[in-house]
Amino acid sequence: MTTLKKLNSKYPNKTVFITGAASGLGASFARLLAENGWSLHLSDINSSGLEALKVKLKEAREVHIYELDVSDKLSYQRTVEAIQKNTSVVDLVINNAGIGDGEFFQDYKPDLWERMIQINLIGVYYGCHHFIPWMINQSSGTIINIGSAAGFMNAPGMSAYNVSKAGVYALSDTLYHELKSKNIHVSVVTPTFFKTNIMSQAQGSQAFVHFAEKQMHHSTTDAEEMAQTVLGQAANGKFHIIHPKEARRAYFFKKWFPSLVSRQFEKMMAKFLRKR
Repeated sequence: MTTLKKLNSKYPNKTVFITGAASGLGASFARLLAENGWSLHLSDINSSGLEALKVKLKEAREVHIYELDVSDKLSYQRTVEAIQKNTSVVDLVINNAGIGDGEFFQDYKPDLWERMIQINLIGVYYGCHHFIPWMINQSSGTIINIGSAAGFMNAPGMSAYNVSKAGVYALSDTLYHELKSKNIHVSVVTPTFFKTNIMSQAQGSQAFVHFAEKQMHHSTTDAEEMAQTVLGQAANGKFHIIHPKEARRAYFFKKWFPSLVSRQFEKMMAKFLRKR
């Protein structure tokens, strides 16, 4: 596919590692890369979902699957060791695994805060920690970290999620500058809601879960479109990938008209409080 022409030519080995690959955006990345003949190393906490996906990826050069909880340091280390037995090169790493949730700060329990940070931020850190030395040694590579527009919008009722995704952006920005001279490219993706299953493990307020699911239902963007856009822009050397158009609009208003965004958040708060 033309979307990946530049990425394919840049990395003739075409080998990728993806977290959270069993469903949603991760599975869409896997399908698109399989169609382009890549070797896939796919991980997820959902091993049965990985098995089901593997059967469908017939165009891939090869497919390896690994059961992985990205928040578990020892599990991540074991997974990397298993990958090293199966390949000597990893051209592309997509740190995609993540969860969504929401609740007012005072009601969101500490254990849920820790879970959010461990999966959404520390999980991305582990991916970078393990694969950056590998890429430095091979003098090439691309890392794509999946963040969120929540990381710069900071809407009420999403403090833990906002912080986790702001951290992903900050880490990515730092690594982009540190690694450019080593022929390693870093991209960070900050989407708004699109059709995916990110709220499947939410444990916070049902009102916030319902709000998020409603936004995803009405979105005109699906995971396949997101995957194509992200891979295409990363191949062209784009650092900050803002998609879909709702994300670009949010970024524009947050940067240039923050008072308008603040008033919108005040209306959102009033609406949530009426329902409590």
